[in-house]
Amino acid sequence: MKSGSGIIVIKKFDEKIKVLALVTRDNIMDIPKGVIDPGESSLEAALRETNEEAGITKLNFAWGNKCIVIGDMTCYVAQTHQEPVIVPHPHTHIVEHIEARWVDWSTLEENTYDFLKPCVIWAKKIVISTFS
Repeated sequence: MKSGSGIIVIKKFDEKIKVLALVTRDNIMDIPKGVIDPGESSLEAALRETNEEAGITKLNFAWGNKCIVIGDMTCYVAQTHQEPVIVPHPHTHIVEHIEARWVDWSTLEENTYDFLKPCVIWAKKIVISTFS
């Protein structure tokens, strides 16, 4: 199995923190993530995937480039002020997600893939400790 990388993207709405959820055709909430290409670092892959899958390029790594590695998946957390845009993959032209929405932490945690849940919990702890 190839290693993957992604970013849990947050955005502040007034005093509330929301998390970016990319919704699949099966109604599963995902994060911008994908395979690390040869020659790419995990952070470079996460940035590329966030741009490709959500159109987000302006990210503030307010908590540094901290990451969590769960199995073959590396996750980062960053803040944006941009709105996501779902576009077809630049090479395959496949639309991987049908919708992007800002949700609360528990909604993402309860509706995402099991392998991503520890990443969501990790990011929530980091973000909440800053804003509480």
